[in-house]
This record gives sequence, C-alpha cells and structure tokens, in this order.
Amino acid sequence: AGGFKTYGGVAGGNDDTSIVTGLLPNVWGMTLKAPTSNGLDVSGRLGLYTHMNATGTSGNNNPMNIRETSLTVAGSFGSVLMGRSLGIHQSNAILNDMTLFGVGTFANNGANTTTLGRIGAGYVYADWFPQITWTTPGIGPIAAKIGLLQASPVESATANRGATDTTAPRVEAQLDYNFNLGGLGGHLWVDGSYQNLGRTTGVTQTMIGAVGESSDYIEDIDVAAGGFGGKLTFEGLSFVFSGFYNKGLGMQLQGGNNGGLDDRGKPRNFYGGYLQAAYDFGQGTNVSYSYGQNVAVRTGDDDYTAAADTAALLSYQEHHNGMIWHNVTDDFRLILEGSHTEMHWFYAGSQEAVNVSVGAFFFW
Repeated sequence: AGGFKTYGGVAGGNDDTSIVTGLLPNVWGMTLKAPTSNGLDVSGRLGLYTHMNATGTSGNNNPMNIRETSLTVAGSFGSVLMGRSLGIHQSNAILNDMTLFGVGTFANNGANTTTLGRIGAGYVYADWFPQITWTTPGIGPIAAKIGLLQASPVESATANRGATDTTAPRVEAQLDYNFNLGGLGGHLWVDGSYQNLGRTTGVTQTMIGAVGESSDYIEDIDVAAGGFGGKLTFEGLSFVFSGFYNKGLGMQLQGGNNGGLDDRGKPRNFYGGYLQAAYDFGQGTNVSYSYGQNVAVRTGDDDYTAAADTAALLSYQEHHNGMIWHNVTDDFRLILEGSHTEMHWFYAGSQEAVNVSVGAFFFW
C-alpha cells in the first residue's frame, strides 16, 4: 500500500483476478548449529524470502528478500541473537494471526510486494530489523526478551518536518506467560517499543519559523508503543485477542512516511487490535473467523488542514476474515478464504473491498 493519505489497494470499482502469493512469501530457511562447547550453543540463521507477485514482462523480476541473517549464542544465561530478525513489538500479534496463511487485505496483483493479511487492520507490522536481543532463560511459565533494534526515522507528508536523526537505537521488550489449567491452555503477553528521534538543525530551524512558536516536538520526538494479547485453547477451540496503542509509530508500517507525524511534524496516536476464533474438527479440517481494526487519532492540525488537503486522512480501517483449511497431509494444506475490508477517511467517506481466494501451502 501507499502512504498514510493514499489508498494503494485495488482501484475503486475494479474487479480483479490475480495469481499471487498471499501474506507469507515463499520461505527457505536454514539454521546451522555448531557442536556444544564450554556450555555454549552457537548457531547461525539465514532466511531467504521470495514471491511471485509482479505484473508485466520478465523484466519486472522480484528481488530476493533476505529477512533473516543472524548469529545466536545460547547457554545458562538464555540466548543472545545478533543480526537481522523479526522485531519484538507486535511479533506475537502477527505470528498468531490466521491471515498468515491467506491473502487478507489489499489483494491486488502488486509488483514486488506480498498482500497485507491483517497488517493495518489489527496490528502494526513488526517488520525485520538489525538487532541485538537477549532472551532470558525460562523462569517457570515466564519468559522475557529485550532488544536494541536499529532505529526507524519517521517522516511527515510535509517536507522538512521529519525526525531522522537516529542518535540512539530503539528499545523493544516482551514478557510472555504460559499456563495450563485443566484442559485450558493459555499464552499471554505484553510488549513495548521506545525510541527518541532528533531533527537536523536545518529542519528544526525551518519548523520554528513555520510553526512560529517553541514546541516540545520541534527538536526531537519520542516514539513509543505498547501491546498486549493472548491465545487460549480448549480441546478443538482456540481464541486469540490482541491490542496496541502507539505514538508516532504509524497505522500500518513502522517509520518512514506512514502517517506517524502530522503536517507540522507532531506525532499522531494510533490504537487497534483484533479478535480471532478457530475450531479444529479433527482429520485436518479447521474453520476460523477474525475481526480487527486500526484507528488514527487526528491532531488539531489535522482538523485545521482537512479542508485544504488534496488527499484525505485515513481515519480507520477494519477487516473481517473467514477461512477454512484442510490438511491433506502433514505437509500439504488447502485453503479457502473470504474477506471484507473497509477504509474510512476523515470528512471524505469510505471505501470497501471484498476478496475470495483459494490456495495451498507446503511445509517442510
């Protein structure tokens, strides 16, 4: 999808048929482990991600995406990962999302991108970042991790309003709790993210002149987020809930020009979450349904400039998803999915999209 103020999905009124990869690209992952020595287990991970989503001739090839390349050292202290891997904040939300195996939102035949699943309508994409992350050894049912991640500059739709000085890394953390009570199994979590971003001297001077007054967000900004969720299972039934709130992080993707800042460079606030229920009938057949939405809290400047803006400000988007899948074998799954997405803009109406897809997965 495009920026915060534009719709990058199927054009209004279009009916499209596409042969595409869904939210999950093709994955070829390898983990190499050295023999245990001096109580340490050292391993390396390489994950190669590809897909087939492209239009046009063979000149429009899809680049290989190396999302994972890391070194992990594990011992009595837990484990330390150094390299590129999935971010911590919102990672449990996406890893428990059933649309990982489907198409979800924005199911057009886009080039060089997968579909979006529930990204932007239930959570913000965790994304893949260079990082140094420590995961503690298990303390009974409790596990925790904390990491220093590459900071993400945040831009504004207005030139010379962004915060791009990454003087310090982003800090992310997660706390997990697992339990089993009778036949009820559960996994609960909370996570968070924080980074401080500065502005260049030129941008600061431009903003002071344009805004006309001193402000606590002119020289630097704090970008922070918190999330929570859980998965409960009982016999064939499973239930997932997840929610988040963030300041300046964005509605769909993290950093960049994804709506984290208004036209004056002030951080916007966002919140959202999703609910999901699934039932396993046995013999490999499952049915599931989920609903989620992400909401932007408009700033005073958003209200002030709404009439003059040439592109409407996205207020919220919501996504309904139903899915049936059947495991023909332990490594081959067939999937039928139906979804409905609505996007609503401040003072500018709404738009909706309906998707029906069929597909298959191979696990090995």
